[in-house]
Amino acid sequence: MRIFPKVTCWAVLCVLLWGSAHFAFADQHLNVEAAFSRPESVSGMVNIPGMETPVRYYAQNDALWESLTYERKDSKKRRPFRDSGCGPTALAMALSALVPENEISLISEYAKTPYSMCICSLNEGQCDRHSARYILTSQRDYVRFLPLVLGDFATGNNVFLVYSRSETVAGTSTGYIDKVCQIYGLEYRFTYDYQEALAALENEHESVFALAGKGGCFTNVGHYVYLAHADDEMLYVLDPLCREEYKTNKSSRLTILQPGLVSLEHDAVSAANFSNYIILTKKQVQSTK
Repeated sequence: MRIFPKVTCWAVLCVLLWGSAHFAFADQHLNVEAAFSRPESVSGMVNIPGMETPVRYYAQNDALWESLTYERKDSKKRRPFRDSGCGPTALAMALSALVPENEISLISEYAKTPYSMCICSLNEGQCDRHSARYILTSQRDYVRFLPLVLGDFATGNNVFLVYSRSETVAGTSTGYIDKVCQIYGLEYRFTYDYQEALAALENEHESVFALAGKGGCFTNVGHYVYLAHADDEMLYVLDPLCREEYKTNKSSRLTILQPGLVSLEHDAVSAANFSNYIILTKKQVQSTK
């Protein structure tokens, strides 16, 4: 007869513990929902001189996601997105210029696991396993968090088994760009010719981002930037690393129009040390008439 009370106590205890765990997870889920429902701090629409409509700007160091770990699942490092997420962020701006918002979420069909984030990591592989995850479901989610989606894709969360993030490279290699372009029906090419890049900026079916080499006005190590527009005198650049000042070589050649948006005279473009330009092209649909 003494066994029954013990069983009853254990049953009650289990119910209480299970209930507490359930409420703890619910609280955690609400917390992560609240965290990623906050507005971006500096990312958003930006007006570029000479352009009739604003363009979308993403910052790798936006306060909403800058501290999220950006690594492969098997990496022992914990580098944050703000320090090395310029590649996916510049690519996100280039894609936004060509891909309609209602098609941005197409990339979700090529993920190994649903794209999601937690307060510690932009991908599931580096999550501490104690955090609830914010799963991207809506078109708005994919537009807002496109740099992180591309970062997750580059770390291996794709059906193509492409890995463009490693411990030995500071940033993101370009291997994933080919597959991302396939998803959105785009073509791409590399060029070293600044004039070719400028010609692409005049084509509504093309967009350009570039790798600025170390020792130039943008970076001391290497950095991707998005070329937003050009007129007869100036090149207008959206810098994924949003900053109010540049402490780099030749930084005096840049004019900061607002944090994240700078201009550079064509005659001074050599100060950027652009090593190559990546041009994305929207495939033209042939008329059947």
